[in-house]
Formats: sequence, C-alpha cells, structure tokens
Amino acid sequence: MDVYHNSFDSKYREPFGAAPKGSNVTLTIDVPNRQHVSRVVLHYIYDKTDKEHTAEMDVYSEEHHYDSFETTITMPEQPQLVWYYFEIVTKDKTFYYGRVNIEESGEGVLYEQVPPSWQITVYDSSYDTPSWWRHATMYQIFPDRFHREGPPELSKAPKTSLMHSHWENDPYYIRDEDGGVVRWDFFGGTLQGIISKLDYIQSLGTTVIYLNPIFEAESNHRYDTGDYHKIDPLLGTKEDFEELIDKAAERGIEIMLDGVFSHTGSNSIYFNQRGEYDSLGAYQSKDSPYYPWYKFHKHPDEYEAWWGVGTLPTLNKEEKSYQNFLVHDENSVIKAWQNSGLNHWRLDVADELTDDLIRQIYQQLKKKDKSSVLLGEVWEDASNKSAYGKRRDYFLGGVLDSVMNYPLRDLMLGFVQGEVDALYIDRRLQTLQEHYPKAYFYALMNMLSSHDVERVQTMLDSFLPEDMEQEKREETIYAQVKALSLWLYVFPGIPSLYYGDEAGLTGGSDPDNRKPYPWGRENEDLLSWYKTIGSWRKDHQALRTGSWRAHAPHADVYAFERWIDNEVDYFGEKAPNEHLIYVFNRNLTDTIEIDIPARRGKWQHMENKKRVFQSKDDKITLPLKPSESMLLRHMH
Repeated sequence: MDVYHNSFDSKYREPFGAAPKGSNVTLTIDVPNRQHVSRVVLHYIYDKTDKEHTAEMDVYSEEHHYDSFETTITMPEQPQLVWYYFEIVTKDKTFYYGRVNIEESGEGVLYEQVPPSWQITVYDSSYDTPSWWRHATMYQIFPDRFHREGPPELSKAPKTSLMHSHWENDPYYIRDEDGGVVRWDFFGGTLQGIISKLDYIQSLGTTVIYLNPIFEAESNHRYDTGDYHKIDPLLGTKEDFEELIDKAAERGIEIMLDGVFSHTGSNSIYFNQRGEYDSLGAYQSKDSPYYPWYKFHKHPDEYEAWWGVGTLPTLNKEEKSYQNFLVHDENSVIKAWQNSGLNHWRLDVADELTDDLIRQIYQQLKKKDKSSVLLGEVWEDASNKSAYGKRRDYFLGGVLDSVMNYPLRDLMLGFVQGEVDALYIDRRLQTLQEHYPKAYFYALMNMLSSHDVERVQTMLDSFLPEDMEQEKREETIYAQVKALSLWLYVFPGIPSLYYGDEAGLTGGSDPDNRKPYPWGRENEDLLSWYKTIGSWRKDHQALRTGSWRAHAPHADVYAFERWIDNEVDYFGEKAPNEHLIYVFNRNLTDTIEIDIPARRGKWQHMENKKRVFQSKDDKITLPLKPSESMLLRHMH
C-alpha cells in the first residue's frame, strides 16, 4: 500500500518545521484509490496535557492512482510539542501511518498499531536568539592548560595540588584505591596568559571565547566551586578577568563563562566539609544559612552528590535562598559578574537544573543586556529532551538561547567511521532542522572536540585500519580533519574550536583531552588551515546566516549548499547575494564522481582558486578523491 506523507516536503507539511504558537499547519497524505478508503483521520496529541485530538481529513485532489487527503490544524497557544500520525480506515481493515522513529523524520511507514508520531515544536516566536550569536565563531579554553605568563605561583595553588614543572608534560590523576582523585595536577595557566594570546585567538576568526570554570576551586577543572564570587587565585584576580573582558572586546571578542550551578565543591564557603573557609557551612551545622541548599539523607555525612561523587554535593534548585543568591540578590552571582561586564554563560549539566531556574537566569541576563547568550550543556536533541521524568522547555522560548550540538558531532564521526551513510546523515540533520525553531538551529554550538570527549584527531586515528602505513595514515587523518572542520565552519550554527585542535593536539578521554597547548610545537599546516576557514566564515555571510539545503548524491558523499538571494539572508537581514557548496567524499580508497544540482555558470574551488567547474544542465560534475572535501563558490 503506497501511502505517502513526508514531513520535509512542503507539499505534505506546510510550513516546514517548528510552528509559532497559534499558527496553522496544513498536513497532507496520499493514499492509493484502489484501497476503497472510507476515511482518513489525523490524530494529534498535545504533549503538555497528553490530550488527543482527531480531525477527519478531506479529499482535496484525486489523481490517476491516488487520492490526497488534507487538513489544517491550529497550534495550541501554550508552547509545547504536538505529535501527529494518520489512521486510514478501509472497508476491510484499519492501518496507521507514522514516522520511522523519534530521530528520523521525513517519509513514514505503515503500521498495524498506533505508530511513532511526527513532532511539531510549537514555540513562542516573540523570543529570538541574539543576532551577533548566529554570526559567532567560538574558541573554547580549559584555563589551566592554555598559557601562562612566567613561572606558576605555587603559593596560590590548592594545598593538595601537584604542579608540573614542564609545560610539555602529559596530565594525569593521582587516585586512591577507590578511584577518587587525591592530588590534582596543575600546569598553571592564567588569565594574563590568555590576554597575552588574544591576537593569536583573534587570528583564528574567533568572536567569542568560552572558558571552562574560573572560580576558586580545589580541582584543576574547577567544576567543584569553592566561591562563586572569587576568581581562582592561581588563574588571577577579578581585575585580570575584567581586563580580559575589556581587551577581548577591543578585538570584537565576547567572553562566555561556564556556570556550574547544579552542585558546589564539598570544600566551599557553602558546604565547608573540611572547615577551610571562614563560614558556617551546611556540613558543619544544621543552623548554617546554606543548610537548605543541600539534600542530606543523614547529616552530615550522607548527602546527595552529583553522580555520587562526594566532593560535588548537589544543590537544591527549588530552594528560594539559593535562587536569590544565584540570581536575585543585589550581589547575586549573575549580577556581580554582570557588573564586571560578563553577559554570557554556558550552563553545566543543564538537565540537572529546573526550567524554572534557567528561566530566572535568562530573564536576569536579558534585563541587563538583550544580546546576552545563555547556552546549555545538553547532549541530545534539545527539543524533545526529557530529564527526571519531565519534558524540557529548552527551545520553546525564554529558557535557553543555545545548546551544545553533540548530535551533529556523533553524526559527523559516524559518517567518517563508515557506521552511517550520507542518506542517513541527510535525514537526521533535516530532522534536527525540523525539530528546532530556525532561530535555534542557527544558534547551536557545533564542535568536534571538547573537554568532555576525545579530541577529533584521536577519534579519527582510532577509526583507521591498524595495518595502514604511517605516512598514508597521517595524510588520511589530515584530509579528514580538514573535511570535518570545514563542514563545521560552513554549517548553520556556531563552530567551536577546542584550544589546541588547530595545533594538532591529540588526546583520548579525560585527562588526556586536556593537555597543555603545544606552544612552539604546532602543526603549522593545520594552524594555517584553521585561520583560512575562520576567514572564509568571516568574509562570507551566506556561511553564517544563508539558507541551507543538503544533498546525498552517493552513500559516501555528503554535500550541502549555503546561499543568499535577493540580498536578504534567512532571517530577513540585508546581506550580499552569494552561493556556496560544500562536498565531502568519506571513502578511504575510491575516487567518486558525483553530480550536484547547481545554478548556471562557473564554480570556483575556494582553496585552490585555479580549479573552476562549469555547470551544465543545472548541475556540476565533480570527481572527488578519497577523503577529499571542497568548498565551491559561484562566480557571477
């Protein structure tokens, strides 16, 4: 039975993608007319109430072999997800038509029972993501490992620390028999070290630096906050931080901080397990003003901690006195750092915070500066994410501006590894585009590496056959890094470069992915490549806010176009007309020739300007060598 609905095609779902609250969406399904259909019913469910609605669909056209049924439904006034599937009643039987699964939209399949539903994200369009952010290019720094000016000041390091005398050392953890870290190793990177390298950071095309935590803490990663109002002395002072904000701003670079608001350190003003702070901590007494911030099962030694890690006691996000301390008090954490000029935050483990608390932070940020950005650490599709039994409102408006796009990283690496083909990549990324309101799809933080995952070069190396000869191996990895970084820099969203990736830094899982930046030992070819793609992104607005359309001309070749027509970009802003195409052949051994739809005229290879392709019959034919990628630009 050739029933057909395709959520990616505006003939079957108009308009495409997420829908503003109260707007209309028209849904169409084709059913073969030999089936003697008595009726077709659209079932649609409001996610917030679980309330099911039905709409009988009308025949609106009768083609030679099939009838098209259509209905228009109005989206609810309360932002939420709306799920839909079709019921087809024939004289003999009832069928259902739904999507393949929650991660793959587009065409559906027939079922004999109630099927997986398509998703419409209903959002409040009065909220927008800041315009500067859609144009941003990010550089992520793990502060202890980037750069230090002069020798480290040992007196300012935590008592239990171990300071490396050589910047070139590899990081390691000293653990007890239970696996707990007993001594943290430091390299002594500083804020002044970052300031002295701002010209370098700017040369990569960077417009925002995201710093992993910088507040006083005991560990080298500083996710175990000791004092939210104090810069870690080993990194510098509040004045150093304000100088970093000012000097970065002179170069058109914003600063984003990591906000760790789900837990504190056990060694902190607030918990004070070891009595090292001059405060009455929650651990010390039930009379502590901080006692209600934590959840004790049995005071003082049994308490809730992040993933059971005793040094990271969990905060009670519903506690008003904690919310006031964080957001509302005159000298709250958010306000105090706003007064220093810090407007942008990345929320660590956003799933562990409540939507209500995130909204409070969002409102305080936007009250002071509308262009502030609030980004969440979310590892999955943020539109339908559930955490602790509750659907999250991240992208419905007024909660987050952005999330880290780990799904994209997984797909890119899966494609290179050969686990999934280009058709699957195309379908999954279009699904993400369908699920996210467009302001968010263009605001995602896209990365290949971070402090929480293996570095991209190490991942790519692990995918190659063990017996591949060294020279060939290095050539292949270099070509793949070029292909993936180019993909990242010309894809909708904000490309994030994790410090050292551009210098050829390798590293497996933590702590290996947090090695010091290899000053003086950089891979110069790679560094120059990253500067090149940074400048392409800066010089071509179509790569930032142009329209996006993908192609899968071969199982091994993924391609997409970015363009601006009529001198307005995808968001209605004035912009120059241009058209670019990205292509990548992931095959390790075969040259593959493909045809890509392309407007008439000449197309120039961006890296090697002497290579020019002529389109014929509205397509260009490209021979792609193994692991080759390219960016082509239409020459008017």
